[in-house]
Order: sequence, then C-alpha cells, then structure tokens
Amino acid sequence: MVHVPSLPQWRRIKLAELSGVAGRYGIGASRDRPQEEAIAAVRAVTTDPQLLGIQAGVALSDPHGISGPIVRLLEASGADMTVAELHAAEVRARLEGGRVY
Repeated sequence: MVHVPSLPQWRRIKLAELSGVAGRYGIGASRDRPQEEAIAAVRAVTTDPQLLGIQAGVALSDPHGISGPIVRLLEASGADMTVAELHAAEVRARLEGGRVY
C-alpha cells in the first residue's frame, strides 16, 4: 500500500493502479511476459517519473526482499530513482517506527 497523503487524490489513485500493474508484471502472474510489454503496461498507467519513483521506493523498502524485479521494471519505465530512494527511506522509517499505514 502506498501512503502519500500529500498527493492529490487522483495521483494516489494512479499510484494504486501502478502498484497493481507493476506487481503483476514484476513478480506476479505476468512476470514472464516480455519486458517491452511490461514497460508498455506501466507507461499506460503513467509516465510521470515522480509517481514511478514513489512506487519504486515502496518496492525498494520491501522488508522481504522480493520486489527487486518491480524496482527494475519501474526504473526501466522511467522512474526517478532519486525520488525512489527518498521515498524508500520514508517508508522504512515508518516501518521501523511501527507506524504502518
């Protein structure tokens, strides 16, 4: 789940959609599909580097370490990886503080 209350609702909705698509193509049922197809599916949701970066940050902060393919997909799709690192640090801080949203 992505918790970014500072974003307008329509962008949070895009993040929710992006989360589903990236998960499906990164580690889910469509993980064996061609990379070009996966990138096209992600870009059909958004090409915004900030939103892609926020979602990559969520994947980077995965405490189970299984979301590497999602990070790589979002990076290949144009994620701002500086945003990803910043958001991952924020998510990790929330997880370590026991505040999971």
